[in-house]
Amino acid sequence: MSQVTASVRSLMALALGVAGVVTSHAADIQPLQTAVIKATTGLCHRGQTCHVDRAGTWIPDTAVAILGVVVAEQADIDLYTDLEVSTRTEMYQCHGGNAQGCIFRMKYAGPGLFDYSATSGSTYIGSNITTTNMSFPAGYGIIIPAGTPIHVHLDVINASLIDLKVDQDAWLYYVPVKDAPTVTP
Repeated sequence: MSQVTASVRSLMALALGVAGVVTSHAADIQPLQTAVIKATTGLCHRGQTCHVDRAGTWIPDTAVAILGVVVAEQADIDLYTDLEVSTRTEMYQCHGGNAQGCIFRMKYAGPGLFDYSATSGSTYIGSNITTTNMSFPAGYGIIIPAGTPIHVHLDVINASLIDLKVDQDAWLYYVPVKDAPTVTP
């Protein structure tokens, strides 16, 4: 057998092995559940900072392992948003070795204004529609005991020229956990 033939067979075996890993049967897939926490600052007047602890809350009935979080950034105007998903009752409590219950944190800013001393009208450019997400390696997740509230905290600066009702959804992807350890946030 030539060196070329051996190399081709090795590549074919590798390709078939990868194809076997990529394809799976329905029996191999475990159910993943989704919780959507709807959060809002309510009306945020132009030029104001709107801080809302517990802007949205979800309380799981059973212990869960959070495997991923997705937060869609949807700012078409000049808006700065700071968001935390946490079992803590207030924002900005997650730091250092005292981060128990802290799940997710993100910040984003919408497009800048064409300010030029404008006092009215639509003075923004473009949009900022992206997504921030987090997921863990297989076998890892953040364990949340049953009955523990998970909060979305929002801190929004409305630098636009209009008053806004700021709504922000946080999507949690989780699996129920049996015999979860008791954790105090």
